Amino acid sequence: MNQADTLIDIEKAEVGYREGYSNGHYNNHQKFSPAVPGLEWSQNQAWCETFQSWAFQQADEKNLAPVTASCATGVTWYKSRDRFSYYPAIGALAFFGPGGGEHVGLVHKYDADNVYTIEGNTNANGSAEGNGVYMKTRPRRDGFLYGYGMPAFAEGVVTADPGLKDKDGFLYKATASSSAAGSPPTTPVEPALPWVSSNQLIWAATHSAAEQRAVEPGDSNPADDVALVQDALEKVMGAAPGDPHGVFDAETQKLYDGFRKEKLGYTGTDVMGTPGTRSLVELGERSQLFNVRAGSSPALALPWVSVNQVVWAATHSAQEEETQPAGAAGTKADVALVQDGLKKVMHTVVADTPGIFEQATQSLYDEFRRTVLNYTGSDATGIPGEASLRELGQRSGLFQVRDSSPTSGPTGGTGVSGAGAIDPKDVTFNRHVSDGALEDWVKEACAAAGVPANNNWIRGIRTAAVRESSGNPNVCNLWDSNAITPHGFSEVHDFGDGVHKPSGKTQKMNGVLAPFQCSRGVMQCIPQTFASRHVSGTSVDIYDPVASIAAAIGYVRKRYDVAADGSNLAAKVRQFDPNRQGGPY
Repeated sequence: MNQADTLIDIEKAEVGYREGYSNGHYNNHQKFSPAVPGLEWSQNQAWCETFQSWAFQQADEKNLAPVTASCATGVTWYKSRDRFSYYPAIGALAFFGPGGGEHVGLVHKYDADNVYTIEGNTNANGSAEGNGVYMKTRPRRDGFLYGYGMPAFAEGVVTADPGLKDKDGFLYKATASSSAAGSPPTTPVEPALPWVSSNQLIWAATHSAAEQRAVEPGDSNPADDVALVQDALEKVMGAAPGDPHGVFDAETQKLYDGFRKEKLGYTGTDVMGTPGTRSLVELGERSQLFNVRAGSSPALALPWVSVNQVVWAATHSAQEEETQPAGAAGTKADVALVQDGLKKVMHTVVADTPGIFEQATQSLYDEFRRTVLNYTGSDATGIPGEASLRELGQRSGLFQVRDSSPTSGPTGGTGVSGAGAIDPKDVTFNRHVSDGALEDWVKEACAAAGVPANNNWIRGIRTAAVRESSGNPNVCNLWDSNAITPHGFSEVHDFGDGVHKPSGKTQKMNGVLAPFQCSRGVMQCIPQTFASRHVSGTSVDIYDPVASIAAAIGYVRKRYDVAADGSNLAAKVRQFDPNRQGGPY
């Protein structure tokens, strides 16, 4: 049995254990503190972390976790070893509360919505007084679950962190479960709430009872949504509307108006009329019976978000984003709406500054596409697209999406041309034939990308380029996991040097068809990344070394928060560090 399963088995065997009870209360007196050398002093104190330290001792895995009774110390221990993630993993310690300092449990399973844990010093009823060891089911994304410490198991770590897909010692799985034996019943969380379409409600509120009854059963029938709203009004207002269940008529309208006036404090014309998204959201939250999303027409009076504004923000640094106006038509306003939408749909907070699209926003957006929209592969990562933004706006009920056709600068509502980003389908695949030295390409690319051509960048890029392509600007990788043609794309006529494995043989392709998504060029970018980080003024040909290096500079600056002067490039990205073994970037 591997280390993770051994640890999980040991903790599962303790499910049902209860601490001491005296003077009408549980008293934190338990068997774990005396059994952990160095933690004897923690007897009669909160023991959730002590239980975890005990389990690692019992599993003879003492070096995989700190010996501590402090959750905060546990978080610091894992972070200091670069073993901390905001995605679950099998055998990981899930830390809860501000900074992860309030509570801890061991993950034995996770899926798209929940993590399944074994926890000491907790209970089944949700009160603050823990009394024993329980199996718990908790939402993956809420304000309480802080993050995960990942022990360095000998067999590797099974994780949902997409950033660790190609990293040694990790195996990416969107959902996973331990194979450890025995599964006592868990304490379940409440099921996810159903969705109510604000547009369905608007339609029902503006049509007669007869017209509502005439709608055929199916997804477009508003009756189920109306029934949920009626149930919510009864729960919140203490009175049921006199209309038939599922039919929005005069009595439902009257009670809804009363809700807006009495519970929300609306006045004047805001009290009356068809349901609005914001009042529906309030009704759903107060009743805890439904979530709210937009539906089909008619359009709602919601603020607009520009696809290109969001794309611009996603491809520029925080410093550049800070220079943009904060007005209602500015980039920051659009990003703030996207962040609010993510918070609502994903039931968690966004760690980035409001209105600034940085790594935390990007990671949560990727998680939204993967777990809510079920996108896979390259579709689930990278800069936001119009389709996913529309879904986020609809599901959150907070904004509408303006299409990406304009091409003005960021304050004009778009930002694609200002960013230099291009459509991946506009990337070309022509062989680079002009002379040049790698260092000259680097200097030219630095100038195009707006960073100094200093030793930090020159040495780092030279190191990465040699590792990625041996400095050959025409390399096309035909064998690794990127060498596919994703949905929505076609194979392309390619004029690069195709590399095959295991032979390592290289051949000029002379226009033969090749998978769209192959890693190409001196920095081995896939076309989607090259397009999203393309620098204005450089070639759109992926084999152009200056364009490839400039895009790579933009990518590492955004993805890894590398400083403009490259001073932390080697520390942040090991593939660019000549003093460390290389790896994916």
